[in-house]
Amino acid sequence: MKRNAAKRALVVIFSLLNGAAVVFALALMEVSVPAGVTAQNGATETPLPLYALPDARTNRAYTSGSMAQLSGGRTVIAVNSINDTVSIAVPSQGNMISEILVGRDPRSVAVTSDDTRAVVTNRVDGTLSVIDIQEARVINTIPVDGVFPYGIVIGDGETAYVSLLGSDAVALIDVTTGDEIARIATPPAPAGLALWGEFLYVTHFWTGELTLIYLPQNRVIQTVTMGVPVSVSQSVEIDISRGLAYLPGSRTYAENPALTYDTSAFPTINVVDLRGNAMQRGGRIALDTADRPVNMPFATALDRFQQRLYVANAGSDSITVIDLNTGEARAHIDVGSNPRAILLNRDYTLLYVHNALDATITTITTSDLEIVSTLPISNLTVSVDVLLGAQLFYGATDPRMSRDNWLSCAVCHFDGMSDGRVWTGFGEGGRNTPLLYALPETPPYRWSGTWSELADTEYKIRSLLGGTGLIDSIAPPIAEELHNPLNESDLDLLTAYLITLAPPTPHRNADQAVIARGEAVFVEQGCDTCHVGTVGTDLRVYDVGTGGEFDTPSLRWLAWSAPYYHDGRAETLHTVFEQPGAHQLIYDVAPEDIDALVLFLLTLPESP
Repeated sequence: MKRNAAKRALVVIFSLLNGAAVVFALALMEVSVPAGVTAQNGATETPLPLYALPDARTNRAYTSGSMAQLSGGRTVIAVNSINDTVSIAVPSQGNMISEILVGRDPRSVAVTSDDTRAVVTNRVDGTLSVIDIQEARVINTIPVDGVFPYGIVIGDGETAYVSLLGSDAVALIDVTTGDEIARIATPPAPAGLALWGEFLYVTHFWTGELTLIYLPQNRVIQTVTMGVPVSVSQSVEIDISRGLAYLPGSRTYAENPALTYDTSAFPTINVVDLRGNAMQRGGRIALDTADRPVNMPFATALDRFQQRLYVANAGSDSITVIDLNTGEARAHIDVGSNPRAILLNRDYTLLYVHNALDATITTITTSDLEIVSTLPISNLTVSVDVLLGAQLFYGATDPRMSRDNWLSCAVCHFDGMSDGRVWTGFGEGGRNTPLLYALPETPPYRWSGTWSELADTEYKIRSLLGGTGLIDSIAPPIAEELHNPLNESDLDLLTAYLITLAPPTPHRNADQAVIARGEAVFVEQGCDTCHVGTVGTDLRVYDVGTGGEFDTPSLRWLAWSAPYYHDGRAETLHTVFEQPGAHQLIYDVAPEDIDALVLFLLTLPESP
């Protein structure tokens, strides 16, 4: 065995905590060690995959989010996704400095270490906007070769780390030149980012997993699972003193055979010990018991000296303050609509809360946990109807929509996406969560095809979400009442918002000859008989050998809707063509043609 190829090592890692040396990890392990791999200080070789954590005295952590602050801790920059703008403000002084138009659907912002520029991810445009902070203007727009850029962090240099939620990768981009330096493939749906020394931590939106990327090698080292799936996991907060990561999200129970509003999803904070990259099962915080039922914990801020964790509950329009010494809530503070980011100023005396769906920043004093101001940061140009519809979709505070703050539409369909779950408790067998894109083109709805219009969501609100309904009637309304224009119901606002959800744009950068062959196979096998035209469906129900009649699904955006069939029995498109039934092709079509067919399907719809 060559030296450095493998070794059995006793590893002891030290850190400094409150002035005392503390043993962080002690492990006897056999690992492969590439030659020349060293610890973070470059002094001694460290066996993989166990690395010495960065020195908390010299390495701060940078986290992604919809709000960032300059080094002084007073000026903040927040994205207004509903309005396609970015705002610069000093909330503690009630001072709104400037609002700047950027790309479509901005989601995250980071500031360069010299406080001169802010860089914004534009989710729908697939671009980064570079802003000169002093001049309050966009000075560059950088195209990103990927789908749905989401989180962004920038450390001490000129490199921006960008999660590509729809492309399952993290891109490293030079902020000055706009060039892509590297691309690192990750598990599906990378979202939230935290940069600490040479470590980049990545959350995964629909699983709650946490991936560690070692930047000197630009490769994934390990992905930590949380034991159960977690939805809407889009942020990570690091305690650099104790080597812990806090990940808010909604723990889902799709296997529940008796699905109810309060047994579908549970608000939780998972805790990962970064010394050994393992979830602390005993450290998990169940917010419904530590505080009260809340919906969609979205972001956190940590006071590591007071041992307080501030949690932004996006669907409940509130902040939970957790005492980490006891695991119990110290306070519950109502704020604005859909808080998606939360920051402490540099001396931890003020807490800034970014309320995304009413475009405000709430300032809270940490000494008494009282709100001192709420600053409007955007001159909203979006339709009031769209804004109200978005608040219904992402929120759980309205008792007509949700009972006891438990569920919102966004837990399973955030931004119109699919959570990838097969829910077993609907009384009809397993049902795969569909995408919510271009809905007016694809009636009827549900896998059974029993909903003729989008207003039928009223029935789901009353059943699964436990709401009293958006139409004023005690009993479930009859179909004629759902679309009665005289009702002027908020149900119309919700359904109007559903049709605004923006889909991804598939990339057709694969071998065009292979794609063309796949399209030919599609026609040769008669797939276009039912999956008709650009929409990809004839809007009818069929029995294709899967145990009943089901709605013909659209074939658009298949890359983001796995698993397939009504009950998710096919994990991949290749599996679709292997299973018995009307879609089985493996005995009649050559393997290379099936590969071409799959590639063609994954590029639908074609870019306009």
